[in-house]
Amino acid sequence: MRSHRLRSISILATALVLGVAAIAAAHTEVKSTSPAGGATAKTSITKATVTFTKSIRRGTLRVVGPNGAVASVGTGARDPRNVSRLAVGLKSALKAGSYKASWTIVASDGHNQKGSFRFRLRR
Repeated sequence: MRSHRLRSISILATALVLGVAAIAAAHTEVKSTSPAGGATAKTSITKATVTFTKSIRRGTLRVVGPNGAVASVGTGARDPRNVSRLAVGLKSALKAGSYKASWTIVASDGHNQKGSFRFRLRR
């Protein structure tokens, strides 16, 4: 009887651990950014992107530069050529300095997610 109870508890615990692992693996994650997070690019870049590991339903991407000036054109959107990517155009004549790109998405599983990455621009 006690052996049967321990076996049942063990099976239940294993199922719980596997269930949590499956849920964690299901979340959409950032695969890459352009410019790369922490990288330095030239001030002549024309857009910023975030590519995810899975498709997204929708999202926004906004870039802010030195002194809090908005550097992006509009709020960005899902890239029509890649349903796993957000893209936003950047204003011309950007200044050298530090920039922050902030994104929000609704993943294909319906979860709302947000994040950001930083990069630098130089002439």
